[in-house]
Amino acid sequence: MVNNENRTTSGQYRFVFHGKGWPFFKICLVNLILSIITLGIYLPWAFVRSRRYIYEHTELNGVRFGYNATGGVFFVSWLLIGVFMFLGTLVCAVISPALTILPMLVLTVLMPIMAVKGLRYQALMTTLNEVRFGFNCGSGQALWVMLGLPVLLGIAAVMVIMFTAKVMPDAETMTGLVVPIAILALLTLVVIGVVNGIVYGKWMQLLGNNATFGIHRFSVNISLKRSIVICIVSMLILIPFIFVIGSLMSSVVMTLMYTQAAGGMDESARLALLEGYQMQFIMSYLVYFGGLILMSVYIVAALRNQFINGLRLGELLTFRSGITFFGLLMQILVLSIASSFTLGLAYPWAKMRLMRYMANNTWVEGDLDAVELKDTDEKLDTGFFSAIASGTTPALPFI
Repeated sequence: MVNNENRTTSGQYRFVFHGKGWPFFKICLVNLILSIITLGIYLPWAFVRSRRYIYEHTELNGVRFGYNATGGVFFVSWLLIGVFMFLGTLVCAVISPALTILPMLVLTVLMPIMAVKGLRYQALMTTLNEVRFGFNCGSGQALWVMLGLPVLLGIAAVMVIMFTAKVMPDAETMTGLVVPIAILALLTLVVIGVVNGIVYGKWMQLLGNNATFGIHRFSVNISLKRSIVICIVSMLILIPFIFVIGSLMSSVVMTLMYTQAAGGMDESARLALLEGYQMQFIMSYLVYFGGLILMSVYIVAALRNQFINGLRLGELLTFRSGITFFGLLMQILVLSIASSFTLGLAYPWAKMRLMRYMANNTWVEGDLDAVELKDTDEKLDTGFFSAIASGTTPALPFI
């Protein structure tokens, strides 16, 4: 890595994104047309074409990334998963209707192993300077981080909330009813934040400590305490929005309660009453959507900064991210509003704008010239289960 064109300061190299709206628009248009014509069969190839364009227009120190995945691998993977779910559900339904949930349970248990195999395929298909990335994670670690730990934390969270609700005094007045509900709601948000923080922190450790670039190994330093704080704050962002929704819907709830106490009403009267409150429902939805956007933007920006700023490649390179909440919020708002008002036509330009912002605020510190460009000798996994799992692409908010 010897090109110094994109070096910002001594030993600092910033990522550069060269993607443009019009070429990406043509890719999206062709993807849409072919997906419609083929009744969705073309979707795996559409996914690969879009991702390849983004990768091949992302540059570090004058060298662009490569992406060698094929749509056929994703097609086979998605097809096999669909066939398994369809035939499994059909067979279980013949045996007993109660067993129809069994294929979904089996898929849920296998999903962590499939996810790491999918990440491994994605990594090996990604190159820089013709050197492949890699990902090696044991099945036991995957099952614990992605399934065992979340299940145990979820059970513990439910027990805490139920115990708190049980020990609260019975309400005798309206104030006495509202206060316990508010306390339980706040506790629920905090508990969800704690659970999410631990799970996301473990996810970041799993990903960062099992990734490689050629013969070099990545490592990541993640503070679980910091992850928990980030996720709690993200949940608390919803509080003012919950209050606004509560005030908007209070008249609806009170009206229904009074009419029920007075003897109730028939179905047509209830529907007529709800139609009269359509504006409150619409406003509540918009407020909820706004709160969800703010929460999502905050958690993505904060977790991404935590992950990238803790990432190292051997002892040679450290990674840095300077994404800000307001900067990312503006990009997401432009993406959402422009896509909505143009029926998706402006999406390619907004997407390229977002990718450019992410790249411009990510950089590498260290001596790139000292990194030995030697490819790994790892081979792609083969076999039936790998064919099923290679197309699994878990969503990671911190990348």
